[in-house]
Amino acid sequence: MLRLIRSLAQGDRVVVVATHDSRMLPLADRVLELMPAQVSPNQPPETVHVKAGEVLFEQSTLGDLIYVVSEGEFEIVRELADGGEELVKTAAPGDYFGEIGVLFHLPRSATVRARSDATAVGYTAQAFRERLGVTRVADLIEHRELASE
Repeated sequence: MLRLIRSLAQGDRVVVVATHDSRMLPLADRVLELMPAQVSPNQPPETVHVKAGEVLFEQSTLGDLIYVVSEGEFEIVRELADGGEELVKTAAPGDYFGEIGVLFHLPRSATVRARSDATAVGYTAQAFRERLGVTRVADLIEHRELASE
């Protein structure tokens, strides 16, 4: 494998190898570690104003803020395999969204767009837990289930 990589890297060519095998590190000319930017857990809440029809975030993107609606309404929609979309929920003042990706370090599971001119406040996971008075992710999930009943 190493002979192949070295032969491919002759002349002006560059070979990029993505690996989790740390044994390869001493053989590399340059090592790049690509990590998503993280917000500080102490970041103050971020207020966002979104016009009707504007997208706050897209399904499958990474995010680090959980949003609480303060004014207006947001549509939470999931893109379907056939190209259509499914309305999951309409979020109104007091509702929150975006927590799944942030808490479990996953891509966003839905797209969120403003149904009307709207305002939301984005919180880090830690600030959001403190706002709700919960310390464990399980407590947050239980709180979410009770709120939807």
